[in-house]
This record gives sequence, structure tokens and C-alpha cells, in this order.
Amino acid sequence: SIYNKEQEFRAWLVEERKQNPETMSKENTKKEFARFVEDFNTATLPHEKFYHMEAYERRMSALRAGEYIPPAQDSYDPSADMRAHQSSHKRAAVEHESYLNKDQLMELRRVQQERIEAGKMKLLGMDIKQNMGVRMDGTMFDG
Repeated sequence: SIYNKEQEFRAWLVEERKQNPETMSKENTKKEFARFVEDFNTATLPHEKFYHMEAYERRMSALRAGEYIPPAQDSYDPSADMRAHQSSHKRAAVEHESYLNKDQLMELRRVQQERIEAGKMKLLGMDIKQNMGVRMDGTMFDG
């Protein structure tokens, strides 16, 4: 919105468009703001300060105070965008620990195979044993 970037927009109006924001009509202000937003979003504004005035001012005063500051990140880095995009699509790490031991897993695999087999036999109209595809872990019949 215009309120978030008012400082940057006004500086751009005065310096780039040579217009006085105080004397502009509401209509004209809207048109110019649309133009500013377009340039802002396509990263084609002529100077870094029009993107973030406060950060620019902080850097300039640090420079005047003789501090070393790293150069502005005012150039667009498409590869950084791609990295961010790809990392947002990475699958979360899967928990590889199983709560079952190897024998229990093998039993589950066997039961799964039997269920597939039973399904095919049913389709063919064959008789299926009652316990086929059933996992017997003993708990049902205990006590």
C-alpha cells in the first residue's frame, strides 16, 4: 500500500519524476503510485533507496561515520529465488525408525501378499481360507 512505501514513493516523485507530491491531484498521485509500484515490483527503480529508504539512510550514516559496511543487496539474484523456491518444495525428512522389529515387518509383508492373493482369488471365484491375509500377533487370544 501507499502507506508502507510513502517515504520511498515521495522521494521517487521528487527526484525521478520532478513532481511535487504536495501539489499533485489525488488522481495524478494514484497514477504515479501505480507506475512506482510497477517499477518496484519489476525491480527497475533507478536507485536502491527507492526500495527501502530507512535501510539506505542507515547505511549512508554508517558510511559517513567511517564504518565499513557491505555493499547493498540491490541487485536481483534469480538463483537465490530458485533456491528459496526449491527448498520450499523439499519433502520433510522421513522418520526411518520403525517401531516394529524385522520379524514383525516380514510378517506384515507376508500378510500384505496374502491379502493381494486373496483379492485375486476372490475375483476368480475361488474359496479363500478364513485366516488368509489376517495378522496373528497373539494379542487377540490372550487372557
